[in-house]
Amino acid sequence: MFSTAIFTKKRLSLAILAATSLSSLPALAEEADVEIIQVYGEQRATATATKLDLSIYETPQTVTAISSMQIQDFELDNTNKLLDYTPGVTVEEIETDRTYYTARGFDIVNFQYDGVGVPFIGGLNLGQQDTAIYEKVEVVKGAAGLITGLANPSATINYIRKRPTDELKASSSLSLGQWNKRRLDGDVSGSLSTSVRGRAVLAYDKSDSYLDRHSDETQLGYGILEFDLTDNTLLTVGHSIDKSQSDGVLWGALPLVYSDGSQTDFDVSTSTAPEWTFADATQTQTFIELEQWINTDWRFNAIATKNKSEYESELFYVSGSLDRTTGTGLSGYASAYDREEKQLNIDAYFTGDFSFGGQYHQIVLGYSHSDTDVIEASYYNYAEGLPVLESDWAEGNSPRPDFVDHNPAANTTDIELTQEAFYLATRLNITDQLSVLAGARKVDLEQTGVSYGGDSNTSANETVPYYGATFKFTDDMLAYASYSEVFKQQTWVNEEFKPLGPVNGESKEFGFKKTFNNKRAVLTLARFESEQNNFGVFRERMQNEAGSLIAVYDASTVESEGYEVELSGEVFSGFNLGMGYTQVNIEDANGAKARPFIPKNLVKVSASYILPALPALKLGGIVKWQDDTQTASGAYKQDAYALLDLMASYQLSNNLTVSVNLQNLTDKKYINSLYWDQGYYGAPRSASASIRWTY
Repeated sequence: MFSTAIFTKKRLSLAILAATSLSSLPALAEEADVEIIQVYGEQRATATATKLDLSIYETPQTVTAISSMQIQDFELDNTNKLLDYTPGVTVEEIETDRTYYTARGFDIVNFQYDGVGVPFIGGLNLGQQDTAIYEKVEVVKGAAGLITGLANPSATINYIRKRPTDELKASSSLSLGQWNKRRLDGDVSGSLSTSVRGRAVLAYDKSDSYLDRHSDETQLGYGILEFDLTDNTLLTVGHSIDKSQSDGVLWGALPLVYSDGSQTDFDVSTSTAPEWTFADATQTQTFIELEQWINTDWRFNAIATKNKSEYESELFYVSGSLDRTTGTGLSGYASAYDREEKQLNIDAYFTGDFSFGGQYHQIVLGYSHSDTDVIEASYYNYAEGLPVLESDWAEGNSPRPDFVDHNPAANTTDIELTQEAFYLATRLNITDQLSVLAGARKVDLEQTGVSYGGDSNTSANETVPYYGATFKFTDDMLAYASYSEVFKQQTWVNEEFKPLGPVNGESKEFGFKKTFNNKRAVLTLARFESEQNNFGVFRERMQNEAGSLIAVYDASTVESEGYEVELSGEVFSGFNLGMGYTQVNIEDANGAKARPFIPKNLVKVSASYILPALPALKLGGIVKWQDDTQTASGAYKQDAYALLDLMASYQLSNNLTVSVNLQNLTDKKYINSLYWDQGYYGAPRSASASIRWTY
């Protein structure tokens, strides 16, 4: 293990950074386990925003951390559930297997794995990703271009993988729930020798659905090994594969408005998808990390990650003007769609402390390179795949056509995207109270290829600066401010099917933070604002020369401003709380309300409490409330609504725990998202039960 005697308190401080970013130090495992068991949010160090050794409290942005305890308590077994639980984030489920995430009014396009930025050029999440391999998930609100290269004023999501432990640890759980849900997962970790540790995670989840003809199945496998090459050198290798298979999947969703302009109101289970539709997604990740301690103050990290995602589907899109009386007026549009994306990401950096003016300061200097290849193809049958639907359209009777018509020149995408960047960041502790953060990332971006018959060649060269400051009034209260320029490449195309080019602008935030209960909980009060130019706003779906339906966007200037209040952690012994309130206003260049599908006010509160008189029993719940929203056209409006989930767990012995979860207890009927002028209903009331064994 990393057990050099001269590495004392200084090494432990840096080790916390490594554990929560790129390559967890094994020596921290025992301490980390205690935090995971007891505290929501995990208020330890995070590298998501700057790669510097900062705690969530010290980071001059709003940071939300979802711990493994929260994932377990509320059965957040896929990324959609987890992010829907996260304060300030909305999960725009406009289709069953294609999802957008938003924060502070804008789409989230910045993703990391163990602190390493991963280019996200597709714009939406495909399939169902399991969360069994993650120790926790961090969400940094606002722009974080210093690390990711894409400074978008929404948020950055950092998925932190589980790491091996020294001691033998194992767990397994079985869950049963509504609509024939069955889930089984297992996790085993420990030392294989004095210098080698390993961990393996498996998960299998299968379920039918409240939606007619819909079902999901996911399979997950993950393995990781750590090798102590020397006392100061750690080599880590890992691989994961996540398969998602869904049948009866929605492409588009239900019509929300009748031809007379009145709003539709169907049964919650209503779906436009025939039984033959499907969407299969496979994501694999292979990574290798080298961590070298140079001395007690400095270390070097190098990480190489190879990602591959494959998506295959046969889909059925329904559109038209539905007659309220006859139930007719809709047409179908069948398509097969395949997508393959390959990525190679390399990140290398030096980080450490230096002394100047009687104070210790921190610095990180790094380089990153990314190559991404995307190939897409759409297949149609114009003779049989475009039916006019009768009044029984909701029964899914449209037959599957043979997808034989294919025009490679007009119905395929073949894009290569290369990003290269150098970055520098530092934290200067001017006094014991005042700290200043400064950094910049120089990004070179080159995109070549074609997209559905259109030229996708574009390039950009941008230097993205980042500034921040914190001032500590006391050990448990500080003020902060941060600023970042905005730079984000877009894959959207205009009405001529040409790329819009990158978004640019600026993002600002300032606020206060206060810790409680010996820094086991953090309260954040934040004010934020941003401006984005050349921002892509959805216009309509247009047919290209080959008849393919392509989403086209108009370029616009969009401004947003708002407030956030978050409180997360163990507020007092046994009582854990994750609470957030977000208010956001979004306007276009003319001062009109933009993106009205985003709720202006959003509240999410989750809590659990271990009863002092009965410490084996834990009770908890989630309340989510959002105010009224509407589609961009204004044709469909949804009133404010609230959802309530409850949970209870009981520890039968040191090794065995049983739990029960109730979702949407009040059986509220609501549309998942108004991101488009179509939508489908969220899940009604359901229940599940599980039993967990730990060693």
